[in-house]
Amino acid sequence: MRHKDGRNTICVSCMIGCPLGCIFCATGKMKFIGNLSSREIVDQVLHFARILKKEKQTITNIVFMGMGEPLLNFEQVMESIKILNDPKRFGFGIRRITISTSGITSQIYELLKSDYKGRLALSLHAPSQKLRESLMPIAKTNPLPELISVVKKFANRTQLRISYEYILIHGVNDQPEHADSLVELIGGVDSDFVHINLIPYNPVTGLSFKRSSLSSAHTFAQILTDSGIQNTFRVTMGDDIQAACGQLAGKS
Repeated sequence: MRHKDGRNTICVSCMIGCPLGCIFCATGKMKFIGNLSSREIVDQVLHFARILKKEKQTITNIVFMGMGEPLLNFEQVMESIKILNDPKRFGFGIRRITISTSGITSQIYELLKSDYKGRLALSLHAPSQKLRESLMPIAKTNPLPELISVVKKFANRTQLRISYEYILIHGVNDQPEHADSLVELIGGVDSDFVHINLIPYNPVTGLSFKRSSLSSAHTFAQILTDSGIQNTFRVTMGDDIQAACGQLAGKS
């Protein structure tokens, strides 16, 4: 992902398909096919590093936000991060690496035990347990109160801001009452460690979900801003080739 400010972010996958089955996501429709090895994960980064080198550019950020749930392929993901961070190998700064999770509470505790010092993003997408369960089946076994609690512990330990990912879906989770509930949910977390990343929904073939209107999105964001919660809109990239957030799936 080439950003206008000069950053080059590599979005890597850790699985083929995904076992979590979030109902708005193309990858979830694929089901789970298999885990990638640490070598296969690192190869994704090396591939783009070589392309950028020819252009006299470098990778500035690595995010585990492609196919799959990183914390369910824990050993291989952590080994790949070790390789990428090792000064004798890739030498990539740990604080420029982000693991994005759908919220596996027990595995975030494992992340805390591992002494991982990189960044964490939580795919939230709903401000209440009931709504989240309807969108993300994994929420049924990972209740929001404990999930938010362990994420807060991670922020306190690393002193790094958590990115709460929130896809705005028309008529599903984008109304003012949803924004108010999100403020209530996140409000107890130190504001220095909170950032809400508002993501326009990217249409998926065969699903009826639609992207929020601009007016709904701006109203939602304003409620967060007025409550002192930092937020931004993520710029959509890759939707022209069906490779934007939530659209990753195989053709065959």
